[in-house]
Amino acid sequence: MKQINLGVIGTGNMALQHLKVITKIKNFNPYGITSKTNKNSKNLSQKFNIKHIYDSYIELIKDSKIDAVLLLVSADQTYKILKKILEYQKPVFIEKPPCLSIEELNILIKKNKKYKTLNMVGYNRRFYSIFNKGLKIAEKGKILGILIEGHEKFWQIKKIINQKLIDKWIYANSSHTIDLLRFFGGEFNQVYSLQNLSNKKNSNQFTAILKSNKNIHCGYIAYWDSPGGWSITIFGDKFKIVFSPLEKGFWIDKNFKKRLIKPNKIDILYKPGFYQQMLAFKNLITYKKIKFPGQSIEDIIKTFEIIKKISL
Repeated sequence: MKQINLGVIGTGNMALQHLKVITKIKNFNPYGITSKTNKNSKNLSQKFNIKHIYDSYIELIKDSKIDAVLLLVSADQTYKILKKILEYQKPVFIEKPPCLSIEELNILIKKNKKYKTLNMVGYNRRFYSIFNKGLKIAEKGKILGILIEGHEKFWQIKKIINQKLIDKWIYANSSHTIDLLRFFGGEFNQVYSLQNLSNKKNSNQFTAILKSNKNIHCGYIAYWDSPGGWSITIFGDKFKIVFSPLEKGFWIDKNFKKRLIKPNKIDILYKPGFYQQMLAFKNLITYKKIKFPGQSIEDIIKTFEIIKKISL
């Protein structure tokens, strides 16, 4: 297999974590990098031996030696850049979310009907080794219900993000946990939601009941101003699986015996899910087809539809 030259757009912490993984994957070569400031690009280029620094993402995407692109900018910048680079038809990995509304996502999907650019959205928790082990345990039996808690510690978060992200936080960050409803439960044909209506623009209390096409009843609750974190409970026929926090899991069998669900070594060495996620992107480049649990912008419309129904 030939070497795949990657262009990296963005130099924040996500870029750092992805580059740690990329340098360990055979035939992946971080060829070029760009950011708002050349200083940040220079720092990462030296750390990971990236030979080319570009003054703009357009200069990077136009380089014929770049085979694929990683778009790793902040959530409030992704849509504007992605809308442009889709035109160049180079496979692109997009750090979640690709945009901050279902309306913007529909524009991206419509545009990509013309360009047919291979793409993958980085909802890395779908690639957690403990989640995939848990899903296999669940599929051996029968899932009766799922409860996901998506609390956000929002009073702390609001201090460090801009107003645009504050207003769209359910897309910018909560979409992770909402997307996991689909990962574990399938697609949903019924969604009923209650929310705090005291501040319509920034509602941050959600209680939703959903029914999947697998006849699984699911609950999603999120109280952003209450202490707590993210957790998932899968209720099965004579078993129960719990991830709380999401990076730690266990399951209980019909005899009430509790067993830990241990992560693979790769999820201990690197940010969980990142290595398997990047292998999935490599396979997309190689075989021109995305496979579960990976998703394209076209696929995540189903997650965004749930978000819209929950947050109406």
